[in-house]
Amino acid sequence: MRTHAPHIRTRTRLAQNALLTGALGGALVLAGLAEPSWAATSAAKYPGQVKCPKGDYQLCIDGGPGGFTIKGRTFSGHANAILLRNVSNVTVSGNTFKNLSGSTGFAGVHVQNSSGIKIRNNTFSGLRNGGKMHGVYMVRTSGSTITGNTFSSISGDPVRIRNASSRNTVSDNTFTKSGTYALFSEWGRLEKGETCGRDNVFKNNKYAPGGYGGKKISLIKWGGLGGGSTGIELDWNRCKKASIVNKGGNKKL
Repeated sequence: MRTHAPHIRTRTRLAQNALLTGALGGALVLAGLAEPSWAATSAAKYPGQVKCPKGDYQLCIDGGPGGFTIKGRTFSGHANAILLRNVSNVTVSGNTFKNLSGSTGFAGVHVQNSSGIKIRNNTFSGLRNGGKMHGVYMVRTSGSTITGNTFSSISGDPVRIRNASSRNTVSDNTFTKSGTYALFSEWGRLEKGETCGRDNVFKNNKYAPGGYGGKKISLIKWGGLGGGSTGIELDWNRCKKASIVNKGGNKKL
């Protein structure tokens, strides 16, 4: 009788397919070409992206090859936004940083021990906390550019550098209702061994007179020491040479 022949052939084909699939899978594993695991497919979006430390940050990069762009994102509703550490050649472009506040607030973009960072064409607005929050805060960071951004209603100085940050340029930005002391300032714990930077430039920016809350402020200040919880009276120009230079071209709105 032939009624069972199709079932026999079907079982034979299934067995052959199973053997073939197993053989191919084994070959892929041996060749290092097995399908990625869940951990691999759910990897961080940016190279060097890590779990953020304390401070209520939203995106943190620590190390990695650099050479990528963070763009087109909105950061709001937290104390801080982006933290970049130990990285080079990262671009932060076309993002919105708004309504950031909190007791641990430092900046919309907080950069440490890095170089070649490009922060351009972003919007910073409504950044405030008790500790005078910044739009961009760079510590031990050099050779970076901050250009084409809009800073509005920033309670602290919109751009602040610290501790040997050098050769950074702030140009072609627009500043309104921002700053406690200056639009671009340097401050540090010089009494504890931190050092002044050098060759930082402020040029070709547009600004509305008056800082945060209408307070009269400067375009630049450098060599800041003391104030806050340091127990030392705040003073400026404590470096042997000006670490920030106004190269001109800045215009009032």
